[in-house]
Amino acid sequence: MENDILKYQKAYMAIVESLKLNEEVLATMVFGSMVSGDLWKESDIDLLVIIKERMDHIKNIYMEQNGVPIHIKLMGKSKFVLLNENDIKGGFFHRIFASSKLVFSKDKDITEKYDSGRYYPDIDREKWNMVYISDLLKSIGLCKKYLNNNRIYTSYYSAVKCVEEFSKLYINYSGYMINKDDVNMLININDDFKNYVDKLFFSKDNVEEAIIQAIKKIEEFINKNMKSITSILIDFMRDKDKKLSAEDISTDIVFKEFSINFEEILSKLWEFKIIRKETREYKIRNGKSLCVENVYYL
Repeated sequence: MENDILKYQKAYMAIVESLKLNEEVLATMVFGSMVSGDLWKESDIDLLVIIKERMDHIKNIYMEQNGVPIHIKLMGKSKFVLLNENDIKGGFFHRIFASSKLVFSKDKDITEKYDSGRYYPDIDREKWNMVYISDLLKSIGLCKKYLNNNRIYTSYYSAVKCVEEFSKLYINYSGYMINKDDVNMLININDDFKNYVDKLFFSKDNVEEAIIQAIKKIEEFINKNMKSITSILIDFMRDKDKKLSAEDISTDIVFKEFSINFEEILSKLWEFKIIRKETREYKIRNGKSLCVENVYYL
């Protein structure tokens, strides 16, 4: 392994030096295994390279340096600035950006964007909590359905998905940035839940019971923290001070950039008696009633 690390270090230094000497290259960042430290013999060196040339799209370039695979995400300065300004904080690009290391920069604008763009505002973290809790509630419902229908293999798959989605929620809610290894990060910071994950993943004695107990443990966390997790939604409903459907909320400017299943969340908040629920006629363009939809309010 020591030889592998040395090999990667030499390849990394060689490609960085080559990029630094190139007049068209303005900045280079490194992310992935070279930053996290979880290198192995088939790892790539992942680089974000910004050049002077105007480019409308990010290009993926794959190459080798001294026998080591290298993946370059190549973009122009204008694209980098635009992505930095418009990308949802906590989204895919922001997560890469926030976990990257600036190797060098020849451009003041890029350096300033790097320093400011890694910030993750609380309001964006709260919106991502909504994404993760809605996905998790949906997966829990599916897992229970498969268990009820005695579809153990499918319910096991759903339970594993629940663990993955719970990991994202727990990590984000706890103030950390999610990454590709969310489950491992979760069990490193939550010893109690690790026992349930171990039983689910490795116990062959009673798979059904392991699924039930893992879901029960996840639901305990949800029951205890649901109001806090969804505080941004509750505050939003309080400010609106009227009856709202899931569609009303999802199309509002506050949430429209996020993929959130609001009916799952609203239904759970109503179940906990945190909000109230009624129905109203849904009318189409000619004023005729199409159906009766759920609406919620405080």
